[in-house]
Amino acid sequence: MEIYEIVISAFITIFSVGLLAVSLASYKKYKNLKLLFVSFVFVVFFIKGILMSISLFGMEIELLSSILSVGFFDLIVLILLFVATLKR
Repeated sequence: MEIYEIVISAFITIFSVGLLAVSLASYKKYKNLKLLFVSFVFVVFFIKGILMSISLFGMEIELLSSILSVGFFDLIVLILLFVATLKR
């Protein structure tokens, strides 16, 4: 377990929770479905951060252990954000 892995995992988790709170507050104010969809993307990033933290401090999660699966996960999140920007 390297220190940079811990810092990255913590940053992803904390930053995604912060952005989730901001996007949910914006959705509450403006009632725009795009904001709700973006909130869902931040929930997915939060789950990723939690899983990364668990794999660092506890059991090894095989899904997150390979760079290919992490890259695939990030690609899915980017596609979801792209769809959110295109949705009218």
